[in-house]
Amino acid sequence: MNVYTKAREIALECLTNANGDEDTARDYIHEACDMHEVAIYYHKAIEFCASHNTQDGEEWLDDCGGIAQPGDSFGQIACRIAFATLYCAANDALSEIIEEREEAAA
Repeated sequence: MNVYTKAREIALECLTNANGDEDTARDYIHEACDMHEVAIYYHKAIEFCASHNTQDGEEWLDDCGGIAQPGDSFGQIACRIAFATLYCAANDALSEIIEEREEAAA
């Protein structure tokens, strides 16, 4: 999976479903990333974390209170990191799409 491409796809779909409302689109992004296979399935999450740069997601999790919680399994931690990485990328992509639209309208 190309994270940038997937993130743009998620962001564009969420912005479309939100009728162009940025705040609603960001809510939809959270839901879309939370339901994505890399956030649900341990195997997919572990593969994702092994093959992608997860630094942004890990930093976001640290800002939210930490990557791991007491009693977490390796798979749960991988799912959390994969979700956060995709979530951060999709939010960045949404900002990029909105900026592109504003520039095109000017």
